[in-house]
This record gives sequence, C-alpha cells and structure tokens, in this order.
Amino acid sequence: MNDSPEWTVLTWNVHGSHRPDISGLATAIKRETPDVVALQEIRRSQASSLASELGMQFSWARKHSPYTRAIPWLTEGMAIMSPHALGAAGHTELSQSQRSWSWRRRIVQWALVGRADSSAYLIYNTHLSPHNAPSERRAEALRLADLVAEHGDETPVIVAGDFNDAHDGSIIYALPGVEHIVPTNTNPASSPDQLLDHVLLPANAHHVTTTVPAGGRNWAELSDHLPVTVRFQL
Repeated sequence: MNDSPEWTVLTWNVHGSHRPDISGLATAIKRETPDVVALQEIRRSQASSLASELGMQFSWARKHSPYTRAIPWLTEGMAIMSPHALGAAGHTELSQSQRSWSWRRRIVQWALVGRADSSAYLIYNTHLSPHNAPSERRAEALRLADLVAEHGDETPVIVAGDFNDAHDGSIIYALPGVEHIVPTNTNPASSPDQLLDHVLLPANAHHVTTTVPAGGRNWAELSDHLPVTVRFQL
C-alpha cells in the first residue's frame, strides 16, 4: 500500500487588471482544495482579499508598476498561497534589466510550503514572456533553471505558472521538472485553443492527475485563463 501523502497544486493567471470577482475566484479555488496556489497577474490588495476568503497564508511579489509609483495599488504582481506553513519566500527578475513600469519585466517567485505531515516542497511561480518574444522566453526559462539549481536539491521542487509557451516546445524542455500529464488548453477561457499554463513536478511523482475546466462564459468572466490543478504523490 502506498501511504505517501497526496498534494494538490493549482496555478491560475487571474488577469488582475480586469478586476476579477474575488469571491468567484475563491469559490473556484476552494472546489479543488489545493495545498498550494500559484497566481499570476494579481495585485497585492487582490491577493490579500483572496487569501482571506480562502483562509490561506500568502506571499506576494511585485512584477511591474504600469502606472509608476504614483498609483501603487495598481501594481501588477504574483502570489503564492497555502493553508499550510509558508516560508523562505523570495523573488527575482528573469528578464534582462527591464524598467520597473514595463509589462516586459518578468519575475519568478518562490516559497517553501510545509505540511503538518512533514512533507514539504519548494514552489516556483512564474509568468514568462509572451508568444511574440521566443528568445526572451527561452532565456528566462534557462535563468529559472539555473536559479533552481543554485537553491540546491534537498527539497523537492514544483514549477508552476503561465509559461506563454503555445507552440514553443523548448520551454518545458528547458525548465526543471516533468509535466507528467499534459493539460488541456487553458486560453482564452471562453473557448480555449492554446495551452499556456502548467505545473511541473519531480520526475518520481506518481499517481498524477490533471484537471482543467472546459471553459465557457462563466469562466471567462473570472479570467482570460483557466486554472490547472495537479494532484500527485511522491
């Protein structure tokens, strides 16, 4: 009998600049009962409100400030949330010295998530450059892989996020981890025809399942992306 604990990881680009319904996001996330939530395109106030509704701790990192520091509450960022212990949080730029107000600025965020059963993972949350910037995206993926290697291999690693990798197979190959089950398409949420969002796991993960909603108008009202939920044991 396999008694290793199951973990559930959910990643979602929630399109925070379009002011999504926080309660609607919380309801959708709660259905999956995740141990870890990796969110892209979320403002700090949105992250705080969502974490409160979910009853989770969160770590938020600034990606860019499109309206400069004069309107700080519109700053775009990323968040890692969990109902478990959350520590060792950090982030760094993956793009090449982009201005702080530029949408082209790309980061990776990380945190250590530990459960009461003593299982723990180092979670990396990222949002790579979009489809029309393949060289930048690949360079970012390689920098992320180098960062994971620098952090060491004592704790199992999960890499999640919006990879913007439609039709670019080099990205999954460059990043640490394995996509054991390829998700169905995640964008646009109304009628998805491209796969951009992923969760990569350690190679020895097993009993892996992947869930993506079918999409449609109700999902499109929440975000232009669909969430990806991955369950696994290690």
